Amino acid sequence: MKTEKTKEDRKKKWDNFWYYYKYHVLIGAFALICIITFAKDMLGKVSYDYEIGFLGDYSMVEEDRIKMEDWFTENAKDLNEDGEVHVQISDYFIPSEGDEGYDPQMVMAGQTKFTVDVQTATSMIFFVSERSYEKFKEMEVFSEDENQLIAVKDCKAFEEMGSPASFQDMYITLRILPEVADNEKGEEAQKYYEESEKLLKKFIGE
Repeated sequence: MKTEKTKEDRKKKWDNFWYYYKYHVLIGAFALICIITFAKDMLGKVSYDYEIGFLGDYSMVEEDRIKMEDWFTENAKDLNEDGEVHVQISDYFIPSEGDEGYDPQMVMAGQTKFTVDVQTATSMIFFVSERSYEKFKEMEVFSEDENQLIAVKDCKAFEEMGSPASFQDMYITLRILPEVADNEKGEEAQKYYEESEKLLKKFIGE
């Protein structure tokens, strides 16, 4: 009898607890899941030493992107000193209305990603089409000096990779180094720019 009463009391206490605190428990469980998911994402997130932009009139072929990233990874410096070199090439395909593959939503997404890149100085090296260069140099992203615009097909690295077709008609250049108000971030941006310039020269074959 006593055991049955104890079990019944426990059940009543649990029912009472669940009645008053079930939302607290559910919210707490949801928050815990979010924290665990976020922690996994952060632990698995790659810290890139260099990010490179691709502003073409078409999207890169995946195989060509991998070849290009592999070359840069093998020739780049470990900037964040984590013992590994990681390079990512971001495709900012922003076609004009009437172009093949034009989609307003894709254009908006590409413009947003590119704008964030420019504002945060994520990429210093860019592969650009002639049209993209003309468009964005007016916005002072790229230099007016066209001598800074190098045809990819004339670069040493392009030949070493077997002349990937996605880059055949592209040019490579550095963006204009943005002014950064924060001194510490400004020094980091300057260092990143200088190392990117060295990497670009190696790509060209200078």
